[in-house]
Amino acid sequence: MIIARIKFSKGEEVKYISHLDLQRAFQRALRRAEIDIAYSKGFNPHPKVSFATALSVGMTSDGEYVDVELNNWQNGKELTKKLNGVLAKGIKILDCVVSDERQPSLMSTIKMGLYQISIHTKDKKYTLGINSRIKEFLSQDKIIEERINKRGKKTKRDIKPLIKSIILLNIEDNIISLEMQLATGSQNNVKPEIVIKKLVNNEETPIIYDFLKIHRVELFTEMNGKYISPIDLFSEKPGRENM
Repeated sequence: MIIARIKFSKGEEVKYISHLDLQRAFQRALRRAEIDIAYSKGFNPHPKVSFATALSVGMTSDGEYVDVELNNWQNGKELTKKLNGVLAKGIKILDCVVSDERQPSLMSTIKMGLYQISIHTKDKKYTLGINSRIKEFLSQDKIIEERINKRGKKTKRDIKPLIKSIILLNIEDNIISLEMQLATGSQNNVKPEIVIKKLVNNEETPIIYDFLKIHRVELFTEMNGKYISPIDLFSEKPGRENM
């Protein structure tokens, strides 16, 4: 088995396309670039392409990942060049590592996401006091999120253990810039927009959602008690090739 692990960005031009449309765009690019990818067996074969955790519509990212199974060994640098030549504007390959060692599924390894967030508020006093609000928010014993499950019933969960950190980066006028480390993946996951709503307390301080910006900086997996990027996880394995 030969796997190309690809890191890519999703820019402003494509932030409103769905995850399904993103998958289709990649599959088209792989065909146009004439990459010799592997297909599943059976009556309806499909390309063996698997993405990490989906990015919500409206967000941008410099830390998206996809694994592509290849039929033959290919150079990571050449793969990057070919794909960047045919991908839609706003999608760019940032890194590519090829490995011939069996790997766990990409989605199952993701544990955490790093996000940068820009919040516009209507209350200057609240904006200037955001650092105190962050400390107060994180000092709570529990942070409860109410959700509607697939059966239409209300459920509650404590999302505090899923919030690793919230750091104030900058304040300019009524614009607050934050960095958040949040549990992200198939096992534990909290969306940054949920944390934002809980943090700013919409009943007291409305935020201008038309100007809300959420950017995923990186995704992380865990190895030996440390968080590392999925690309670095590949780099720790034998039989791999960097760009």
